[in-house]
Amino acid sequence: MTRTIICCIGAIGLGGATLAAAPAAAGEPDAYEKRIYFGDLDVETDQGHRILKLRVSRAARSLCRSSGPVAVETWRAEKACLEQTRAHGFAQADALRNAPRGSVIVQSILISAR
Repeated sequence: MTRTIICCIGAIGLGGATLAAAPAAAGEPDAYEKRIYFGDLDVETDQGHRILKLRVSRAARSLCRSSGPVAVETWRAEKACLEQTRAHGFAQADALRNAPRGSVIVQSILISAR
C-alpha cells in the first residue's frame, strides 16, 4: 500500500500576505481528504495552537490508519502516511500562528492522503 500526501491551505490575504501550498489533486482515485475547521480557535495563543495540532493529528489518523489488524507492510505505509500528514498539517498550523496579525483569514486546513 502506498500513499501520497498532498496538503493545501485555504486563505484570503489581507494587506498582500497570502499563504498557499500545492492544491490537492482533484478526481484522483483513492484520494482522501479531511478539512480541519478552527474558526472557534485563536491560533495565536498556545492553547489554540495546541488544540489545532490535536485536530490535525486526529484527522491524519483517520486518513491514514486502517481499522483492525494489518500486515507489517501496510502498518509501515500507514505510519509513514501518518507522519507525513501530521508534518504537513503542523507546518500549516505553524504558518498560521506565525503570520503577521491581521494578515490572513483562514477557517480551515485541508489535508489529503492517497
